[in-house]
Amino acid sequence: MEVESETATVLHVSQDPSTGAAFTSLSEAVRAAEVGTVIRIGPGVYEELPIVIYREDLQIIGEGEVRIVCKSRNPVFRLLAERLLVKNLTLYQEAEEDTESESIACLIVESGSATVDTCTICGTAGGVLVTRAAEPLLCHCTITDCLDFGIKVWANAKPNVEHCTLRDLKGFGIVAYGKSAGRFSHCDLSGMTHAAIVCGGKSTTEFDHNLIHDCHQGGFWVQEESECSILNNEVHNTRLAAFQVGGHADPIVSGNIARDSQGGGIVVHENAKGTYCRNEVKGNRLAGVGVTDDADPTFNGNVISDGQSGGIVLHGRCFGVFEKNRIVNNARANVGLKGTANPFFDGNTVSGGSGYGIWIQDNSTGMFQNNVIERNAFANVAVSDCASPILDQNVIIDGLQMGLLLRHNERGVYRNNRISGHASGNVVLLDSASPVLTANQITHGRAGGVLARGSSTPTLIRNRISNNEGANLAVLDDSCPTITGNFITDAPARGLVIISKASGTFAHNVICNSDLANVYVGGDACPKLEGNVIYNGAASGLVIEDNAKGEFNQNLISGHEQPAVAVQGHAAPTMQRNIVMHGGSGGVWLDEHAAGSFLHNFVEPAEGAWRIGGEVESKLQGDNLTAQESVWEYGASVLFPHQLKPDKVVLVYNPCEYNPSEFGSAQLSLGMSTRPHGPLSLSAGTCLFPGAA
Repeated sequence: MEVESETATVLHVSQDPSTGAAFTSLSEAVRAAEVGTVIRIGPGVYEELPIVIYREDLQIIGEGEVRIVCKSRNPVFRLLAERLLVKNLTLYQEAEEDTESESIACLIVESGSATVDTCTICGTAGGVLVTRAAEPLLCHCTITDCLDFGIKVWANAKPNVEHCTLRDLKGFGIVAYGKSAGRFSHCDLSGMTHAAIVCGGKSTTEFDHNLIHDCHQGGFWVQEESECSILNNEVHNTRLAAFQVGGHADPIVSGNIARDSQGGGIVVHENAKGTYCRNEVKGNRLAGVGVTDDADPTFNGNVISDGQSGGIVLHGRCFGVFEKNRIVNNARANVGLKGTANPFFDGNTVSGGSGYGIWIQDNSTGMFQNNVIERNAFANVAVSDCASPILDQNVIIDGLQMGLLLRHNERGVYRNNRISGHASGNVVLLDSASPVLTANQITHGRAGGVLARGSSTPTLIRNRISNNEGANLAVLDDSCPTITGNFITDAPARGLVIISKASGTFAHNVICNSDLANVYVGGDACPKLEGNVIYNGAASGLVIEDNAKGEFNQNLISGHEQPAVAVQGHAAPTMQRNIVMHGGSGGVWLDEHAAGSFLHNFVEPAEGAWRIGGEVESKLQGDNLTAQESVWEYGASVLFPHQLKPDKVVLVYNPCEYNPSEFGSAQLSLGMSTRPHGPLSLSAGTCLFPGAA
């Protein structure tokens, strides 16, 4: 700040004799100055020896265009006093050609609280070096055409630099090392051959509202153990990453814009951490965010968009927490994991990518919960190779291809997710994928609900799979799933399809309300269906055809508009202890080429209970039951171990509100009574057992 009291001594320096100035050299005036002196310098070029200023309260003010030139490896000014002011000067250091040294600079501030205002600093060495415990103020200065660095902060220095311009430097713009601190705000940095800003050592410098652009390398480079704060800056059009954080650095990076870099937006690597929040990262040629090499950052509330090579990419052994970010409209993948990445993603929106939504490869793991993953051009989530992530309570919807694409040898766990509205199938399993899907809602797929192909061996437990076009669940090729306790309902076509050479175990599922067959088994399939409830279909309950085989045991098949069980072609199933309720629409119908084994089944004793080769059979088929007496014996001996002889069998359907963890538990009941009854009035949940009144 310029302050000139009435009693201050004023010394004038000029090269024009007509001014009557006492000095023609600034060096002479400084040597003659006392504490509190003001030195005013007239226009011109002054070639000076290095000037060292010890005296406090000294002011050196240029009037007009004043250029101070020093041809030396030593600085033009070395400032070591309190309350100095240097204003309206151009300082030019002409060191030896190609001189590079961390301690050579045009202006060195070693101590004190100098103010350098509206100066231009340039030359063939560094610009400004602030060291020791100095706390200068640099404002409205231009630092240009320097070698090695524009401003370097070292040791315990704490400069305040504001509204300065650093441009066209052959090296770094700002370098902060040691235990330095200080603040840089509202500065404009451009045209560096190296990174615009470097923070290392244990520096805790703050950078706020600066503009960094058009640099030949990166914007911010944070390394070693720096804990700097980078706030509200804009970085664009750099050749390398806008922000690169490495070593064991742990910065705070908040409210910044990182855009249109020829490299990445934010790259975190080599054990670095850091907190990255409310940043806007967009339009970078490489990934918007890259994490690798044991890095473990925290990203919260950022918008990461329009990356040309991905949104967030984690590679190698790395970690990280990603919460409440919007990751949208990126190419290749909005989120990509490779190597052994193991991040935590919670509450993010992953949307509108021109590639995958989330692509997890190699041996990556990670936890993904409470995310919305939607409208991506390829699969919303693709998991491949030997990856084994956990996805829990995500909303995965409206993808232009698949919802979940699981392939190769992946081993993921997918639970409590809502997966809906995908154009090429909600869940597609290929190759040798072996995921576990539990308690998911898989609905309204436009090309199927769950499709298992290749040699996949998925496990599906307690999922609700409904309203999917094509088939709710289709098992093809050599796939061998384990399907237990699922609710498979309301298919516009078939409920469960098992074809090709597929096998697998399908136990204790509820399969109902399909427009075509509730269960279709064809090709050379050989599944095992046990303890399932198959009911209320607009066509048949169970269709077995072609050369299919398989075991079908202790299933309840009821309420279909066409024959409950149709065995066609050269199919040869084994059916034991099934209950077939058909109400006259057809029980078990076998065409003339069908074969197989049918033992201890109960078929409701109504017209068309059995049909073989087009002829109705009126007698029992082996140990299978159709007569009223046989029904009772079957119910008593198979369902009730105490051998009571019931006189009525009642099948009760009790609709209940769907609960993913409880469905099927109170929807169908088979009851028997031991004495004659009049008309029954049954409420929801009613089941008559032996001995009931």
